[in-house]
Amino acid sequence: MERSRSAFDHWMHKHHFTFRDTRGRNITVQCNLCLPKINILSTARDSTSNLKKHLECHSPCQMRKRQHTEISEPEPLFLPPKRLRSAVWEYFGYLKDPGGTINVDGYPVCRLCRKKVSARASNTSNMAHHLRDHHPKEFAKMNRKHSVVCRRKIRDTPSSEAPSSDGPSSYGPSILENQTAELSEAKEAKIDPTIYYQTSQSRLNTLVFNFIVEDVQPISILEQPGFRRLIEVLSRGKKVMSQNAFITKLEVAFNKMKGELKVKLDKVKTLCTTADVWSVQDRSYFGMTCHWLEDNLERKSAALACTRIPISYTCETIIAKIQEIHSSYNIESKVQATVTDNGNNFVKAFKEFSSEDDQDVEQSHFEDLGSILCDGEMGGDFFLSYFLPPHQRCASQTLNLIASKDLADAVSKGQAGKLHSSATEKCAAIWHKVQTSTEAADALESIAKMKFTVPCLNQWSSEYYAINKLMSLTDSQLNELTEVLGVPRFTPDETAYLTEYNDVFKPVAFALDLLHGEEKCFLGIVIPTLLTLKRKLEEKAANTRLFSKVIDSTVKAIDSRFKQVFDSSDARLATATMPQFRLWWLPEDERESLRAQLITEVLQVDQGTEETETNGGSVHEEEFFSYGPGSSGNKGGKREAAEEVWLYLQGTNKDLKCLNEFPGVKKVFIKFNTTLPSSVPVQQLFTNGSNIVTPKGHHLSDEHFERVLLLRYNSKITTALE
Repeated sequence: MERSRSAFDHWMHKHHFTFRDTRGRNITVQCNLCLPKINILSTARDSTSNLKKHLECHSPCQMRKRQHTEISEPEPLFLPPKRLRSAVWEYFGYLKDPGGTINVDGYPVCRLCRKKVSARASNTSNMAHHLRDHHPKEFAKMNRKHSVVCRRKIRDTPSSEAPSSDGPSSYGPSILENQTAELSEAKEAKIDPTIYYQTSQSRLNTLVFNFIVEDVQPISILEQPGFRRLIEVLSRGKKVMSQNAFITKLEVAFNKMKGELKVKLDKVKTLCTTADVWSVQDRSYFGMTCHWLEDNLERKSAALACTRIPISYTCETIIAKIQEIHSSYNIESKVQATVTDNGNNFVKAFKEFSSEDDQDVEQSHFEDLGSILCDGEMGGDFFLSYFLPPHQRCASQTLNLIASKDLADAVSKGQAGKLHSSATEKCAAIWHKVQTSTEAADALESIAKMKFTVPCLNQWSSEYYAINKLMSLTDSQLNELTEVLGVPRFTPDETAYLTEYNDVFKPVAFALDLLHGEEKCFLGIVIPTLLTLKRKLEEKAANTRLFSKVIDSTVKAIDSRFKQVFDSSDARLATATMPQFRLWWLPEDERESLRAQLITEVLQVDQGTEETETNGGSVHEEEFFSYGPGSSGNKGGKREAAEEVWLYLQGTNKDLKCLNEFPGVKKVFIKFNTTLPSSVPVQQLFTNGSNIVTPKGHHLSDEHFERVLLLRYNSKITTALE
């Protein structure tokens, strides 16, 4: 029985397919272009859209041929018998049905792209929108012509002769030819009156202001002729603000930002601050950021200052500056700790983000603020105890110091010191070749089948991963690479040494990545990370023949440099309130003591909340008298706190959201885990602003430089740039 005909039988591209079968309302065909692969496709009997999509994806050249054919031999389009006056009909028309009648009941077709547009002859708005969205040049051309025709008709037509709504029924040259002859008059219109959207002067000023602040552009760009012409043309005649107007707007935006930030900080109960000092030639700058946890445990950050200080600053200068900034935002009593960093990790960021010209002109370096505060001439401990919040060093920076200094010293003095030196020198030679030669970089990518990043000297983990990449190559790949680059080959002993080095110290690299991360940037993660690192290194010591003494030295360095953290009750409580750890990390004989501390803290934060809620109200006589923690009036609250802590410690849910079930423990978590273990999350203050390390190249005073930097950093938590 002969099959019934379908749309496929009349399709011009059917020769690319072989008919296979009819299945209900669908047919199946096999693509001839995909051979020798058998590719069976299905499409509706009355449509070839699926097959067309297949050709567009797998054989675009065939579709291009079809498109060229359609362009060279388009089906003629006709205007409706009663054509209206809209100029848009120059670009649209109707097809004729098989009987030769113009199908005005169908959709008009675009003469440019041959697409049908959902519109009727009496309403041309959709056709105009189609031109605007898909053919902007023709749309603008039509608008210019329409504007000229309207002006000429208004000028030449007497007021008593209004144009009739019924235009000529034939398609004559009145629109196309007459408007083409009058194109010269379109130059008279400076601003197109038919533009859909207009930008006001105030909105333009805001956009330019945000562009300079967010993208760290010099304000001198406002006076550059090219930039001014660009803005004036794009805004159709609007003017660019002057530098004085920018400074005025900067002051207004900064005051708004600072006011909003103060309101936010007034609602925060606990926060931590970070402080750093860096110098550029004859200038020193003091930067400070603050960080807190919202009730949903989301961390928020804000920049408080980036101010100029004397180049020969002292411990007293730093203390006074910290006090001044804390008091200006009314946060002295809320700061849980101040985290400092010696800034070495920021040097790399400046070199990566700064332009080469800036690096050639000005060289910046960072100061060890932690040492200045702790070892000041007037006694850092006295000032830290009486004038400043507790001081904490960056944990990731300290661990990086252990890996890059203590571990490296132990390796160089060990039995494999010479082997380590020769192997790493060959690695460094490869990195130098790749960094200085594009041919070497291409050769490495071709041989190793991977992109290679030159390690940063200040980051031990960066060097570790670079060595790990080299050791992941096969012996033949490594030999080919060294031969192409002109570097001495690695001996079997050197490759074996580096492979064992990577395996033994993999936990150190993982711990550094963990402390660098921003997702779990809580103080409570530090102690478990260090304890786990020590245990994994000790396990490696039993199975290594070259690094047992190096591991012993590294473990001792961890105990020594992190002694303050291990002994810190704040760090221990921060860990205990993290559901991921609770008290599981502690020896059995120490758990009861920390559990008692946790109960005390829960009781204190609950009482503090009650005092805050009743603050300003009258105090009842019975509420006034207190006889210490053992009094009968305090037993009920302590019993509730102990029960909550017991239930929390018995739980196994490691998700932070489970703290919502234990409101007292959650408050303690926020109190102690507000402190950052690392200063890595605050690098944005410096790296994002690296193009304005100093105001010198941006024609800004120190005060205005600070305002731009703080506005940019705080744009996510304030509305000053909206």
